[in-house]
Amino acid sequence: MGFQEAVTKLNEMKKIGLIQDYAIGGGYAVNLYDVPQATYDLDVYVISSPENDLSKLYDHFRKDGSIIKNEHIFIGDMPVQFFPNLGPLYNNAVEEARTIEFNDISARFVDIEHLIVLLLTAFRAKDKIRIKGLLDKANNDVLLRLIERFDDKKDTLSERYRKILEETD
Repeated sequence: MGFQEAVTKLNEMKKIGLIQDYAIGGGYAVNLYDVPQATYDLDVYVISSPENDLSKLYDHFRKDGSIIKNEHIFIGDMPVQFFPNLGPLYNNAVEEARTIEFNDISARFVDIEHLIVLLLTAFRAKDKIRIKGLLDKANNDVLLRLIERFDDKKDTLSERYRKILEETD
């Protein structure tokens, strides 16, 4: 019930204006694209207005009686980590997110191409494994455009993508 309760709360937060929009990323998004991965928490990228920053989000949950441990806010029994306004790539991932309907509720998920680029940004060992599982499901043209659009002056994303392709050959 934790995931459904968390998504219901996210939709309520959007409705009351505490956040402008959200998209689920991380392990839950990877699982959505049929790449099974164990995950501890729900990663949620949010776009919030300047007057509703992360501290107001935490205040909202404290008043709600939610448990807060380190960076996680527990919605029911689901640990949720919020990532607000991290930059153009993250905000674009939220703006372009897919809405998925299930059990009479809707949830917003990062699309697969943005998810791969976000994983290229973090580029931890588990991210590399996830990228390899997602690549054959992604639209390569869209993925390449995103990498080009959000790459830095050092071509970090392009270089990481090239390394992943070499490892999968």
